Amino acid sequence: MVSKKLKAKYSAGRLKQAAGKILPMFSRDNPSDLVNEILREDESIRLAIVENPKYRELLEKEIVSAFKKYKNVIRGARVIDSWDRVSSVLGLASDAAAPFTAGLSSLISAGEEVVEGIPKGIYAIYYGIKTGDWKALPKWALYEGASFIPVVGDAIDMTNVYITRARKMTKEKVKKKFRKNLGPGLEKRIA
Repeated sequence: MVSKKLKAKYSAGRLKQAAGKILPMFSRDNPSDLVNEILREDESIRLAIVENPKYRELLEKEIVSAFKKYKNVIRGARVIDSWDRVSSVLGLASDAAAPFTAGLSSLISAGEEVVEGIPKGIYAIYYGIKTGDWKALPKWALYEGASFIPVVGDAIDMTNVYITRARKMTKEKVKKKFRKNLGPGLEKRIA
């Protein structure tokens, strides 16, 4: 027989997972998950770790260090993607009401996109300064331009564009530092 306390703990864990899926600001990154992603994506690093399993610890240390360094970048990306989802619900509702409001809902939807853009612009500048990844800004600008398209734009806003980029940048920085720490001889062998 399972205790009520254990059932409540299990239910709370499942609820926390669901909240992280619905609003990214409630999700958390686990260093071992990022290690596994890097190992799936980068064959040279995977081969180095197969060759010497102690390198996995080095990779995990680099990830923990990157999480500390880019903690606010990742947290900001989660907040922006969550903000996008919440505000896009208003946009989707106004687009659905468009046939009945004689254009007023389209105006509301466009206004929602403009209001949504203010914190995104601030975050984009912060992201660029903190990470040096200025290539993300034009991509985000394209996404934001596409988000003005009725219905399709709000569907774009439901994706995790900002957190995906922040995670990608973090992984790239970790891989680069990991290779550098392995040393020049081994770096050439696994590259």
